[in-house]
Order: sequence, then structure tokens, then C-alpha cells
Amino acid sequence: MRVLFDGTAPVAYGQIYVTSRELPDMSRAFAGQVNGLCGAGDAGALFLMTGTHTGRVRFRVELHDAAPPTAGAWEDVVEVSFVPRAATVDLVPWGDGSLAHLPLIPDGTGPLPAFRVRYCAAGMDEGRDPFGGLDPDEIDEIGYPDQRPDRYLLCFWPTGPTGPTGPTGPDAGRADAVLRQGSDVAAYWHRWAAELPPPPSLWQRVEEELRQRLERQRRDEEYRRLDDLRQWGGRAPSERLRQVRGNVHGIVLVDRDLVDGLAQADPATQRRVAIWAARRAFTVARIADLDWMAPAWAALDRGDPLPAEFTDMAALLTRILSARTFTYSISSLRPAGRRRGEDLVHSALKGPVEPRAMALPALLAAAAPDPLQAALEAVWAAVTTYADRHPVFLAELRRSFPEVAGRG
Repeated sequence: MRVLFDGTAPVAYGQIYVTSRELPDMSRAFAGQVNGLCGAGDAGALFLMTGTHTGRVRFRVELHDAAPPTAGAWEDVVEVSFVPRAATVDLVPWGDGSLAHLPLIPDGTGPLPAFRVRYCAAGMDEGRDPFGGLDPDEIDEIGYPDQRPDRYLLCFWPTGPTGPTGPTGPDAGRADAVLRQGSDVAAYWHRWAAELPPPPSLWQRVEEELRQRLERQRRDEEYRRLDDLRQWGGRAPSERLRQVRGNVHGIVLVDRDLVDGLAQADPATQRRVAIWAARRAFTVARIADLDWMAPAWAALDRGDPLPAEFTDMAALLTRILSARTFTYSISSLRPAGRRRGEDLVHSALKGPVEPRAMALPALLAAAAPDPLQAALEAVWAAVTTYADRHPVFLAELRRSFPEVAGRG
């Protein structure tokens, strides 16, 4: 026999636990049992009841090689079967960390056996009394919570190995038992445990797990659907739109019908819209007629790639502004609070912008290999260039290309 713990243990709400990992749930621990002092229904844990509500009680934990004899000094004795989830378990007070480590397998190696556990108690009725059965006028008001009259013994002994479907061996998996009942406190908790609904069967647990899994899948699918609608302006996109890469969601939140109209247009129309939007953006920014931009417009009109000197946006902006070379980056700022995407876009379009910086991406967008991506990104760049006057641009686009207006 080995003593794993021998001392005083703090208890609160008349509870203390042995755990492998998580703390046990009270109802699950005692459901289906006849005893209400030592709950073993939550896997890998024991839920232990005490007579003392709050204070320190004498507590001893022993590890035996075989079932020990039951000493006559104990008023209440119960037994349960226990399968730990670790070689060392913890004695844990309510609302606190581990009080003691209890090595059930001294060397910590080998398969985890199943254990039979005997929980013995004495003085539970006296422990239930806040004054421990003493005269309140004669009690040390400071020290009496540490001098509680009830005491407890917890004994473990192995009963067999843990097999693939659970514990095995002659005593493994035995039902819990009340070996001795002598206190009113124990009688109360035994009655309480007997009135609990029985624990779910294995098949019921499997069905509940399947139900929860299906519900999680349903919620995930619903979240993805709603998130998809949010990104696409409240309307599910066509497969063609889904295939578009690049920055296309800005214009989606501004004019969803126009996006559908562009998606349904033929590639030649999409390319013409892209080049037209780029020119409009550059015109509003007053940089469309720069002499040195002519090769870029000529390449777009021919359907050729942009010359290399027109693909570096930072260098282009530096040349346009006639300033020294610099590097810039664009950051996305999210205001405090959870605002909808449409609100963020329209709020950004109302702010002051540098039209030349906003127009430049339209040139690169208009040359994108995918004509639909070219149209969507060039239109969006023009919208940000027009800023708070973007409805003027969108109306002009519809007049110039009636074949893409209002389709949805």
C-alpha cells in the first residue's frame, strides 16, 4: 500500500474532485448510480461529496495492490469503478488548482488499468453543522474552519487492463455500490442520486453526437451562404463571376446590377468598357492627355500588353506628380464598431481623394488578361476616382453601354 496524500484538503460547496483532465459535471457524474457520495459517471474524473460545506477536512488517499479490508471506523462507505485518462491524476478543490498529484501508475509507463475506488467517510453529519457540533461560544472563530470534524479516505486498486472497448477484468466496469450508510448526509445524497435520470445509452450518445455534427454542418453552410451573399451584395453570383480574380467586390457593393450586366456581356464589350472606364478616370484626374501616355492607350486599343514602363504604379504616380521617387502602400482601415461593407464603401467614397492616385490602377486593370476582370476593376478604379460624384460616372457608363445596364 502507498499513501498518495495525507493531510487537510479545502472543500467548498461540500465538493472536491479527482481529475485526469477536466473537472466533472455533477449531474453526469452521479446519473445512474445508487450512491451519491462518489460520482464516477464523467469519464476520467471523480466527484466527491463532503459533509463540510466550506472549510478544511482531513483527507487521505491510498493506492493498493488489491481490495483492502473495510475498516469498521468508517460510517459511510461506497465503491465505484474508475478509468483514468492519465497515469497521474490530481486531487482538486473547488475553484482551485491541483492540491496534490496522485500517481496511480508509479513509473508512468504501460497501459492504463481500470481501478476500483472505495470512498470512506466519518463525521459527515457533524461536518454539515457550521460549528462542527461544538458550542459556538467556545469555538475559535478564526481557526474552526480548519478544524472540521469530518474525515475521508479514498482507496484505489487496479482491477484489470483497459481494453479497446473499455476496461476488462473480473471487477472492471462493476456498478457502484453503497457498502455502508450511517449518516443523514449520505442518505440525502444517495436519495438525490437515485432520482437522477439515467445516463444516455451508447446508441443515444452516438445519435446525439451525429445530431450535433449535422447541426454544426448546417450552421457552417448557412454561415458560408450568408457570407457569400454579403460579399456579393445580397445576390448569389454566377459561376463566371466566381472565377474572376482581383479586386471586384468594391464595385459589387456599389452597383450589383451593373456587375451582373458586365458578367453577361461578351468579351469584346467587356474590354471596351474597361478601356472606356480607364479613359474616363484619367480624364477626371486630368492626366488623360499627357503626351507620354500615348503608347499606353495605343497598346490598350490594339489589345496588346502595356509597355513595361506603364506597369509600375508608384513610378507612374511619381512621374505624374513630378516628385522624387517614393514607395507607397494602401492599407485597409476598419472603423470602430461593426459596420456593413456597403457602409464602409460609401463612407470611403465620400472622403477626399487624390484623383491621380485613384485613376492609375484603372490603366493596369484595363490590360488584365480576363476581360471581365478588366472591366470590373477599371470601373471600380473610375468610381473611386470620381469619389462622391461616382453616380455621374455610372449613369454615363449606362448611357454609353446600354447593353450592360440594368441586367440582374
